[in-house]
Amino acid sequence: MADSTTAENVSTETKIKKAALHYISNYGYDGTTLKDIAQAVGIKTPSIYSHFDSKEQLFLCILKDQRNKEREGLLKLALSFRNKSIEEIFKSMFYYYTDTNNIISWQIALKQILMHPPTDIVQNLREDFTEIEREISFQLTEFFEIGRKEGWIKREDTEKMISLFFTLIDGLLVEQHLYDSKHYEERRNEMWRLYKEIITQ
Repeated sequence: MADSTTAENVSTETKIKKAALHYISNYGYDGTTLKDIAQAVGIKTPSIYSHFDSKEQLFLCILKDQRNKEREGLLKLALSFRNKSIEEIFKSMFYYYTDTNNIISWQIALKQILMHPPTDIVQNLREDFTEIEREISFQLTEFFEIGRKEGWIKREDTEKMISLFFTLIDGLLVEQHLYDSKHYEERRNEMWRLYKEIITQ
């Protein structure tokens, strides 16, 4: 009986997180209420407190879960680089982070919220966002060093080129909402060609 109850609790928590992520991604943190989430799950609002102390804790739990998924995705991506050329590695990184299948809701929600962050969780948000970029930057820095050793990359300003990488993928994150899939893919290919041209000069 205990196992059944535990499974039910886990399932309810998962539904709550999924609903919360959907609403926050579409309506923002302040525009989302626990009542909205409860109605989407099919439970009463007070029932959410059986799983989470507050909306703030719920959101921070979502961030933690999604960051772990992000790490898993980055690890799988890195493992796929075996026997690939440095150009293929950079292209894979760029296309991975601009693939609409990988541009997941929590990334959109996090970046939206950072524009007008709630004061009570702003520090957690900044730390999470900084940590995400730090992990990606660490990988990119290694690839820049390899690229220079192989002569494919000519530039020495690694930090600026990593900043450009993030700027381009953030821009495409916005554009994937504005264009249909064909136009988005064309823009994505254009941005990759531009980035490749810049880092190999």
